[in-house]
Amino acid sequence: MNAFLGRHKISLFRWLVLFGFLGFWELLIQTGTTSAFWTSAPSLMAERLWQLASSGELAYHTWITLEETFAGLAAGTAAGVALGLLIGVSRNVGAVFEPFVIALNSLPRVALGPLIVMYVGIGFASKFLLAFSLVVVAIMLNTYEGIRSVDRTLVDLMRKMGATRWQTFQKLLLPNCIPWIFSALRVSISFAIIGAIVGEFISSRAGIGFMIDTASGAFDTTGIMVPLFVLMIVAFGMDRILVHVSNRLLRWRPRDAE
Repeated sequence: MNAFLGRHKISLFRWLVLFGFLGFWELLIQTGTTSAFWTSAPSLMAERLWQLASSGELAYHTWITLEETFAGLAAGTAAGVALGLLIGVSRNVGAVFEPFVIALNSLPRVALGPLIVMYVGIGFASKFLLAFSLVVVAIMLNTYEGIRSVDRTLVDLMRKMGATRWQTFQKLLLPNCIPWIFSALRVSISFAIIGAIVGEFISSRAGIGFMIDTASGAFDTTGIMVPLFVLMIVAFGMDRILVHVSNRLLRWRPRDAE
């Protein structure tokens, strides 16, 4: 009961912080303390949001960006998990490729955007590849670290009990790296969105990035803030869904490990 009341108090304080911030922001604009030209205002953003939603323009551009984001996130996750497991399970393969993985992770993949566009054009493929490139390394590294973090004593114990390599992988290594993969996924959601948006900044005819780029060319602060707000809500919603799925799949973990 106390925990239930505690969660409700936290939710209440969160809403108070949110509305307090928005109210203070609007007050600064209405009193002339800050110019709406530089920061827009909650009331202006709400009005523009309604206009874009009513016309269907917002849904269209958001859907374009989400297609690119989800495609890059899904492909990057699949490839990252496979590569992470490969270099993590095999000590020799991991020892050979670890320096190259670290070097690849240090490469600013966003800077490859113009090169990717030059190779594959301004369509869906360039945004997909940018999102993919930002996701795959993060997932691969976390999967690899999840394998490496397994207590070697447990591995030796399973071998002494007669477990095969597949049983050791299935019962010990894979379950241990799943929390690492979910942690990487939470970060990779934002990475995938960034990749799609950067690709749309470079060259596109649709998408949230296209809306922001068009509004910035017209010095339309409200037109910039509204798509950013939509992206924030989308990313937050995706994160909440992922947390819910993670909690359901990882119920076997001790409470203090969550």
